[in-house]
Amino acid sequence: MSAALDRPLRLVPQVRHYDWGTRDFIPRLCGREPGDLPEAELWFGAHPDAPAGVVLESDTEGTRTSRPHRDPIPLNRLIADHRDESLGPGSTGAELSFLTKILSAARPLSIQVHPSRKQAVRGFAAETGTHPPSAVDRNYRDPNHKPELLYALTPFSALSGFRPAAEAARFLSALGLERLRPSIHRLESEGTAAYRPLLEALHRHTGSDFAADAVEAARRASTMGDPNCREAMRWVLRIAADHPDDPLVIAPLFLRLTRLDPGDALFTGPGVPHSYLEGSAVEVMASSDNVLRLGLTSKRVDAEALLDILNYETSDAALMKPQINRHPWGTRFRFQPPVEDFRLDVLHIVDTGEAPLGPDGRARILLALGGGVDVRNAQGASLLRPGHAAVLPAAAKAVTATGQGTLALTTSNQ
Repeated sequence: MSAALDRPLRLVPQVRHYDWGTRDFIPRLCGREPGDLPEAELWFGAHPDAPAGVVLESDTEGTRTSRPHRDPIPLNRLIADHRDESLGPGSTGAELSFLTKILSAARPLSIQVHPSRKQAVRGFAAETGTHPPSAVDRNYRDPNHKPELLYALTPFSALSGFRPAAEAARFLSALGLERLRPSIHRLESEGTAAYRPLLEALHRHTGSDFAADAVEAARRASTMGDPNCREAMRWVLRIAADHPDDPLVIAPLFLRLTRLDPGDALFTGPGVPHSYLEGSAVEVMASSDNVLRLGLTSKRVDAEALLDILNYETSDAALMKPQINRHPWGTRFRFQPPVEDFRLDVLHIVDTGEAPLGPDGRARILLALGGGVDVRNAQGASLLRPGHAAVLPAAAKAVTATGQGTLALTTSNQ
């Protein structure tokens, strides 16, 4: 009896109960009642920290009948045992190159940065000589980069990249704090070169009364000035509710505040400081756990290492415009970031035809976001409801979707 990997296979995700998560969005999406714990993320991937389970079917005695295995098989183990069928015989790697999640944030996450692949390789090699793999004081858990694409399912707010230096100087000036005067003058005269000294100065204020003074000043300033400054001040107050002693509560004044409507997508590349503030989304990323944190967290902060890999340049928020293709079966929105690890297709399917779920010969993960969609090929089928997912191994050819609903399809971007 052998596992059949030539058909759609249902995925059982891993739930992550982080304290910043919401209690209701993920359960409601999946059609179940909320529990007692927040549900921050659902992981649909092969990352060893929380691999999804695969519900396998076994061919029976050479016939076309099949029955499910008793227990789901971890996706990373399935790939390791059946690499060619899972990833394709021409695959250059031994692992799935991407991780698909649903993320739902009720309050802000830490300010963090991900390294480039070159930085990750160098950092991982350096730490491997002195730290065991599970050491809590490691910055690099693997030698991979971690670019991210966020596709908003609800209105979503995030901090992403630095504001223009002149704007940051103006917003920081609105606090009226004498201790910020040197940093403000440097922003006005040196531009983006002043961002590292600003962050170093804020780090030195850790443990002082700076955060309390900044919050009080933000409370006064939240009713004055231009609307963008007032909104940034209100986010200072919201962040301070969870991190009242962290000098990085003023981050919304110098990091760009980005607002996404449902259907918008945000790409975060290496070195970009960011924090997801509030909302629910599909998140797709390279399969890595390399996160360096600057603040707004109870987890480890290594400011010196993070400041060395930061991208201090300012630019418009990396909102991605999709390629839009209309078909008899519906509409495909393709988000294609500048990395090979992944791309995201969002398919809005109407009940008028079959949507092809290629490309054949690659592993794909399908996540249902709405409606009901039947995913099948000649070898098997899987009915996907919202919050449910399937993996299409490379050996699963000519897979199509019918019905009426929305699918998020993740695959490599090669």
